[in-house]
Amino acid sequence: MTQRRYQDDSYATEFESNVVSVSKQGDKYATILEGTLFYPESGGQPCDTGSIQGFAIASVIEDGGDILHLSSGEPPFAPGDVVKVKIDWARRFTNMQQHTGQHILSQAFVSVLDAKTVSSRLGIEHSTVDVSKLDLTWDDMEKVEQLSNSIVYENREVKVYQAKASEVSGLRAKKAPEREVLRVVEVDGFDKSPCGGTHCLRTGEVGLIKILRWEKVRDTTRAEFVCGALAEADYFWKSRFIVELAQQQTTKDTSIPRQVFDLYDSHKELRRQVESLRSELLTYEIAEIETHAREISGTRVISAYLESRSAADIKDIALRLTEKGNTVALLAGGTERVHIVFSRSEDVPADMRKLIAAACELVDGKGGGKPAVCQGGGKHAGRVREALEESERLLDIHLREHDT
Repeated sequence: MTQRRYQDDSYATEFESNVVSVSKQGDKYATILEGTLFYPESGGQPCDTGSIQGFAIASVIEDGGDILHLSSGEPPFAPGDVVKVKIDWARRFTNMQQHTGQHILSQAFVSVLDAKTVSSRLGIEHSTVDVSKLDLTWDDMEKVEQLSNSIVYENREVKVYQAKASEVSGLRAKKAPEREVLRVVEVDGFDKSPCGGTHCLRTGEVGLIKILRWEKVRDTTRAEFVCGALAEADYFWKSRFIVELAQQQTTKDTSIPRQVFDLYDSHKELRRQVESLRSELLTYEIAEIETHAREISGTRVISAYLESRSAADIKDIALRLTEKGNTVALLAGGTERVHIVFSRSEDVPADMRKLIAAACELVDGKGGGKPAVCQGGGKHAGRVREALEESERLLDIHLREHDT
């Protein structure tokens, strides 16, 4: 069983240990040490990374009572060797900030909203807590944040100790503890929780606690948050974004949200107008295309290569053309990549799937769909007209076969 030295001292970054074993596990190598500073991925907290004897350790996991240090290549040490272990302190400390911050935030949710934490997850970019209350508002979150950060500013002591479950009162836990002896993390006078993770010594080290957003997840509310260094990074890019926008628009920072909403509304209206004009233009274009219709085996057939039209336009035109009875539309568009749409009215006894397969093969592509409407594409625009002509020929054959 690996000695978990990180539980005794979260601030230790280097020490020496004996190698117990090195084994191949899938495409990774797993090293077991007598003792380790590496926190394994567990309890919703990301693992530590770092090195053993200068050899990179990318991930750390638990396997029963052992801790496996995983690496991509074969380690340059063997069982019995004494090696120097070093963790990535920046990552460790960030994880400590997030974890201690989560304890504070979870208790703040209880104190302010009587919302208990159902589950939590600490991440590299952000973390989450799922709490047992729905329909939370910005005012609710502001109150939870204010209490959380007041605990940070008070720089309270964070104590870690072993205690019997029966002797610990006021314990905040997701479920009744199964172990008789618990490792307790206590934020002085505020929160007391069973936990095996790494934590700050005082709440002031957590730094700013910021709730970023929240959403309903089943019967809980999931709040996304950041603490300390991650909160600083989040604040920096958002501040820079707002300031640059304000400078570009020559307005105050506080005016940006209103301007963005106004631009969004304006954009929606412009899109509506564009769509209306597009539809009107297609009506005229359809009328022009219909003048080139010809009859094949008693069916009105409209075949056209509309180079400048998008795939969406081609489909729209084809469907509108075949709203009239006894009509087949064989349309293609695009210059670099070809878009093909074949459509027929319900009273035409032809399967467009047979036609689209042959046409797409000629343009080095593929397609499919339903008997009445098919679409596809290919990369040989130079053979589009040949593909349309072949489709007309096959359509003629199918219609003749049906008549007989």
